[in-house]
Amino acid sequence: MPRNYPAQFETTIKLRDGTEVFVRPLKPDADKDKLYEMYSTLSRETNYYRFLNYKPVTRWIVERWADVNYEDKMALLAIVEEDGEERIIADSRFYVDKTTGEAEIAIVVHDDYQNRGLGTKLLAYTIEAARKMGVKRLYAFLSPTNRRIIRVVKKLGFTVKWVSEIGEYRADLPLQETRT
Repeated sequence: MPRNYPAQFETTIKLRDGTEVFVRPLKPDADKDKLYEMYSTLSRETNYYRFLNYKPVTRWIVERWADVNYEDKMALLAIVEEDGEERIIADSRFYVDKTTGEAEIAIVVHDDYQNRGLGTKLLAYTIEAARKMGVKRLYAFLSPTNRRIIRVVKKLGFTVKWVSEIGEYRADLPLQETRT
C-alpha cells in the first residue's frame, strides 16, 4: 500500500441494476496492468469522448496516469470482481493546479458498464473527494456530441458553456466559497 494512501476515500456504490462496485484510490504499482487493460479495451467512441481525440493507449501513457500522489494528482477507480479477479471498470481523476486550487476532472466508464448509473455516482463521489481535499473549482472540457456527459455534469451542478475557439463545452463547478 502506498505510504500516504487515503483509505478514507474507499466506498461501495450500488448501480441501478443492483451491481455493487468498490471505489478506491488508485494504487500506482498494483493497478497499472488492470488500468491498461481497461483503457486498451474501450470502444473507439468511448476513447474519443475521454480524450476529445482518438488516442491509442500505450503502457507508457498508463504508467504516467498511474503516477498519482493523492495531493494534486488523484484517481478513483471503480472495481468489480469477475471470475475471482478484480477488474477496473471506471476511472475518475483530477489534477490540481497548486497555484489556483482549480482542478481539471475527467472520467471514463468502460463500455461494458455504461448506462447503469456508474458514471453519475462515481463523478458525484469524485466531486466530494475533491471538495474534502480543498479543491476550489473543478472544470472539464466536453465534446459537443457527448450528450450523456453534458446531462450528467449539469445534473451534478456544473455550469456548461460553449467555447467556440476550441469547439468544445467547458463545464465548471465551484467547490469552495471565494472571498472578495
